[in-house]
Amino acid sequence: MRIPRETWTELQRAETLLFHAAAVCHRNGMRALFDGFEVDGPPRDLLIRAGCGFPPDALQPEDYLARYPFSSVDGIRGLLEKLVEAGAARESEQAGSGFALTERGVELVRTWMKRVAAMMTDLDLGDVISSDVDELVAFDRQIVESLRVNERRHGSTVLSGRLRGVRPNYTPPALWHHWQRAWTILAASEDEEEHVRRRRGTDPMVWFIRRQLWFIHRRPWRARARTLEGLAARATGYAPVEGAEETCQAALAQLVDRGEVEESEDGLRLSARGLAICDEDELEVDTNLLARWPKWDEPEIGRLRLLVERLTRRLLELIQVERGGANE
Repeated sequence: MRIPRETWTELQRAETLLFHAAAVCHRNGMRALFDGFEVDGPPRDLLIRAGCGFPPDALQPEDYLARYPFSSVDGIRGLLEKLVEAGAARESEQAGSGFALTERGVELVRTWMKRVAAMMTDLDLGDVISSDVDELVAFDRQIVESLRVNERRHGSTVLSGRLRGVRPNYTPPALWHHWQRAWTILAASEDEEEHVRRRRGTDPMVWFIRRQLWFIHRRPWRARARTLEGLAARATGYAPVEGAEETCQAALAQLVDRGEVEESEDGLRLSARGLAICDEDELEVDTNLLARWPKWDEPEIGRLRLLVERLTRRLLELIQVERGGANE
């Protein structure tokens, strides 16, 4: 049976809410998340993303650029060199200009992962029982395995890197595994994004900004930026961008000139034209991704949807209580 697109959307939302609930229910833990780290700011962000998304013993700036093509090799290399200075990375002994994480670098990535996992594990799940969690993460595991073996012709560069990154111990099953495996599924989605972007001939920063604004309309739980400053900060949170605001401004100018982005009282947003174009691209991305999922029957898909809905409902309750009843 064909997997409904909404199943993937709801699975993503549950992961986002899981992280959000852990953050709002454990504010002190979030404040102490990077205590004891020798690095902070952009180098630390790159350490976490590189450690989780690439083989830690072979970090090539060019590989990181392939995942975030709006960045630059020189900018990425500069941050990796800062990690070397901090003792979290070293220059690779292999030929070329690559890097590798040191034991300390890998330890920092694992420490971050364990701290987030502990906050998720401590959440009061209410009527979401342990067998529900076991079932959900078993579904996640099946998706990841199906994506791994059903590679598309254009390749799975991002997914492959993710599968070779610093990995957690997935036994025994735990709710925080949904967070990690959803990120792995998103890696496969990024491969599909890049495939569609290249075929469309869209500039990397134009694609990035348009997608961030698309979230506002279609996946508001993932929306993080509505202004030029916010978009620039969002981009540099993933990878270094020289003259980030100027680069984002130039990309926005292209979208405005094409009638795809407009100003509103709440900030930047896609026009009807821009939304239609992005909807078409995002549908192709999701369709390609879902074609690689397991061939579940209707009862199995229904069970997954039920588990996700039950978890989402409980996470929203936790978030609303912490926020004094505000709607998510």
